[in-house]
Amino acid sequence: MDKDVDLRKLIDEILRDSREMVLATSVNNSPWASVLVFGHDDKYNLYWMSQENTRHSKEIVNNPRVAAVVNKQPTGENAKGLQIGGNAYKLETEEEIGAAREFFAKRGGDLPLPETPQEAEPISPGSSWYILKPEKIYVYYGPLFGYERKEFIP
Repeated sequence: MDKDVDLRKLIDEILRDSREMVLATSVNNSPWASVLVFGHDDKYNLYWMSQENTRHSKEIVNNPRVAAVVNKQPTGENAKGLQIGGNAYKLETEEEIGAAREFFAKRGGDLPLPETPQEAEPISPGSSWYILKPEKIYVYYGPLFGYERKEFIP
């Protein structure tokens, strides 16, 4: 790898230009994957809103160890993306939820986001905010690394 490559810049680019992630959860050796719209902060935490009765939300309660993939098109030798491993949990405090909403809103979109969980209830009953705190990120960036990936510890 070129010593001058700044993995932080590549991660920032991929997160900035991507809107969806695939989240993988598992309980009792039974894996599950879900496509979710996310927002992120400068520490590479990923935020999303999901209904509490979904399989991935229930599994996070029982096993917070998760993985996620964020891909930036195109694929193949020019693929750009991230493979992320870490812990996920439901946000509980108004301060955490406010931060999640702010980072999520930066992702754009056509509809205004609710300010509070109470405002979100009629739109998405039973939904809560969640966070993935990464412990390790693998960066694949075809134009620079080909089919290799580079490890980044936040």
